[in-house]
Amino acid sequence: MIYYTMMPEELMFPTMEDEYKKQSVIHMNGVQLLVQETATAQYEIVRILSSDPRHFLDNQYCPGQKITMTISTPEEKYGIIGEQR
Repeated sequence: MIYYTMMPEELMFPTMEDEYKKQSVIHMNGVQLLVQETATAQYEIVRILSSDPRHFLDNQYCPGQKITMTISTPEEKYGIIGEQR
């Protein structure tokens, strides 16, 4: 079937809700990122949520980069730290 329409593809064929459940916002080295889980403790950068142009020029934050997540447990705080593979 062919659709002839001016509407964007996203409106005609919406993404499944399960895909959005895999996404989360993290802070990595002070940069806020939208990531999507690809495997256990393995994430892929989807979008940079920063207004600093230097973050967009840094190769370690490029969309599509893989990140392995580890949990850090310093004495006073718990958090998630990203490690680039």
